[in-house]
Amino acid sequence: MPPTDPGRSRLADAVRNDAARWFARMHAGDASAADRQACERWRQAHPDHERAYQQVEFAWQATSRAPRQALRAILARGESRARAGLARRRLLVGLGAACAATVAGGGALGWADPAWWSGTPQYQAHFETDRGERRVETLPDGSVLELNTGTRLRVRLYDGRRDVALEAGEAMFMVAPDPQRPFIVQAGLGEVRVTGTRFDVRRDAQALSVAVESGAVQVSAGPWWRRQRVDLTSAMAARVDARDGLGAASRADVASLTAWRRGRIIFDGMPLAQAVDEMNRYLRQPLILQDASLAGLRIAASLSVDDPEAIVQALPAIAPVRIARRADGAFLILRR
Repeated sequence: MPPTDPGRSRLADAVRNDAARWFARMHAGDASAADRQACERWRQAHPDHERAYQQVEFAWQATSRAPRQALRAILARGESRARAGLARRRLLVGLGAACAATVAGGGALGWADPAWWSGTPQYQAHFETDRGERRVETLPDGSVLELNTGTRLRVRLYDGRRDVALEAGEAMFMVAPDPQRPFIVQAGLGEVRVTGTRFDVRRDAQALSVAVESGAVQVSAGPWWRRQRVDLTSAMAARVDARDGLGAASRADVASLTAWRRGRIIFDGMPLAQAVDEMNRYLRQPLILQDASLAGLRIAASLSVDDPEAIVQALPAIAPVRIARRADGAFLILRR
């Protein structure tokens, strides 16, 4: 084996460690817009940065499929830190760096196809929508993505798989069938895996929701040592909660859940506080529930997301409230 250039090794180690830290920051649950922009600048600064970040990301994703004995050595240090009560971010950094270093060195995870870790994507793209914006994108494989308001996602297509990282927001996936290339959506708290189907994934700060329009998907969540899985078919949904983990599959009105694709949001007995949060996904100036006693008031309505003013004006017609405008432009919801 030829000798290793020490300078090159030090650079590789530094890049891998930086990648692990950025990955941990993005997945710690409190990353700001400035953090995301800084991470994006770092990833674009040099091809090695993006490659190292992908290695950490894919290593982390693949732990659910790794043989346990192959990962115990990697995770031992991280688990002891977790037991010591250190922050989740430190654990992520430790595990991310360990996975990246192992991948780069061809160590304990050598059971996997090397292309899984370091293969070059045949296609990659980053899509984003602003508040109140929707967007449709068609991928080279024929799959169609519909992005809802305030959504960010990355797509990477490889020879043997199709990867999407949903960083924020919501998207409808109409996946072109290909049994040899699974379509995998990573969305923070969980993963959705299919070979061809139509499904919606929504990523919120503390939850992940999946609804299936047609076909079948598998939703998984949690670390490999207590990985949870649930299979969904047409007209079914599941939710992954940051506190409670993956919930059971349930029947769902997928047409209502995905009414945003038709420019609508539908409230069917939803508490006003929750409805306000939903409306604010589309409004540039926020609605603020000034009177907390109104929070549990249930409302039923179908509103257009393409006309933000109409959303605000509709509230007094569907609930005993009035709207006042604050000096900074925010809308205050008061009892009538």
